[in-house]
Amino acid sequence: VLKAIQKYHSIMKIFARICSTIFHPLIIPTAGIFISLFFSYMSLLGDQYILTYTLLVALFTILFPCIGVLMLYKMKLITSVGLVNREERTLPYIIFLVCYVACAVYLWLAGLRGIQFGFVVGGIVALICDLIINRWWKISVHMTAIGGMTGLVFIMSYLQYIMYTDYMFYLQIGTILASGCLGTSRILLKRHTLGQVISGFANGFIWICISCYIFLLITLI
Repeated sequence: VLKAIQKYHSIMKIFARICSTIFHPLIIPTAGIFISLFFSYMSLLGDQYILTYTLLVALFTILFPCIGVLMLYKMKLITSVGLVNREERTLPYIIFLVCYVACAVYLWLAGLRGIQFGFVVGGIVALICDLIINRWWKISVHMTAIGGMTGLVFIMSYLQYIMYTDYMFYLQIGTILASGCLGTSRILLKRHTLGQVISGFANGFIWICISCYIFLLITLI
C-alpha cells in the first residue's frame, strides 16, 4: 500500500510539473493574443495576419524575457532559471515588465488598440502588483497569468457582439479547468500556499477584465 501511495504521489508530481510548464507565465500572453485574434472579428483578416502578430508578440513575451533570465543566471545574479527563490525574482520581473511595455508599444503602433492592447496593459499592471507584493509574500505568478487568460476569455464572452460565441463556452470551461489544474499543481509542488494561488489568480483576472473592457470601449467611442 505504501509503495502504491508513493507511486501515485510521484505520478502526480510529474503531472504537476508538466502542467506548470504548459501554462508557464511566459507562454500565456502569447496564447492570449492568439485567442483574442482568432476568436474575434479580426480572424477575417486571415491566418497569416494572426500568425504574424502572434509570433511578434512571442518575441516580446517569450524569447526576450528568456534571454534576459538566462543572462541573469550566467551572471550569477539568480541561482535558478525557475526563479524558485522569492528574493531573486525582482530583477527578472523588471525584465519582464520592460519586455511587456515594449510589446504594448508595438501593439499600439500596429493599430491593435482594443482588447489585445488591454490584455497586455492589464498584464503589466498585474505584474507590477506581483513585483510589489513579492517583496514580502510569494504571490503566484503562474496563477496571475492563467487568471489573466481566464479574465480575457470571460470579457470576450461578455462582449458577444464582436466574438464568435459558439466557441466561447468551451474556452471558458477550458480556462477554468486549466486554472484548477495549475493551482493544484503549484500547491502539490509546494511552490505556493492556497492563499498565494488564489490571490495570484484574482490579481490577473481582475486587472485583465478591467483593462480589456476599458480599451475596448475606447476603440468603440
